Amino acid sequence: MAEFFDKLKGRLDKGLSTVNEKSREIITRQKIRIHLTELRAERDLLLKELGKLTYEPWEPSGGLGFISGAGDGKPADSALPDKWKESVFVALRKISGGELGELLIEDTAKQFKITAKALYDEVEKLIPDDEKKGQNLQWLGRVLGKSGLPVKKISRRIDGERETVYVVDRKKTAALLKSLPEAEGETESAGSGTLAPGNPDALLRKCRKIREIDLRISGLEKDLKTAPGK
Repeated sequence: MAEFFDKLKGRLDKGLSTVNEKSREIITRQKIRIHLTELRAERDLLLKELGKLTYEPWEPSGGLGFISGAGDGKPADSALPDKWKESVFVALRKISGGELGELLIEDTAKQFKITAKALYDEVEKLIPDDEKKGQNLQWLGRVLGKSGLPVKKISRRIDGERETVYVVDRKKTAALLKSLPEAEGETESAGSGTLAPGNPDALLRKCRKIREIDLRISGLEKDLKTAPGK
């Protein structure tokens, strides 16, 4: 009788070992599948971000997507071509970078103040004569109002006259405008095969990360094919 129970115990132990081994194999394969799903989802997200970074410099506005309704989901003012609006941002970027200080009525490390007239006069210099079709101070106000830039409008009396003054956050404005070309014609236009200034470091980081994920996915797929219990 004792010998019978010993044999029975041995068979049960062997059966439990087999079950435990199969369970471990199933769990291992399931872990690999879950990891693959997570990596593929991360890769898809990175590809979307890479596409956005790649496309932005090719936009008609020079990559300044924030000028389209300031992120409120509303269409941008399309009464004037983007290159006319771009001239406003070129002028602001120059001033934010420390140029044209003589135009300012107040200049600090944090912000600068400029009259609407002085800013418009500088913008007008950037617009070709054959494209000057009625831009005015009201047009300038509309562009800035819809730009999403950190620009506030105030009224101030200067030399006895009431004037509109723009208060511009220097650092934030410079950061938002850093990818804009210096002026029309200084960089290759969209579709010419050369990207306008953007963020090459960010592009490179995204590409490297995608490459790393591709290698990990490839390795896990091989592990899944060779995993026991398939």
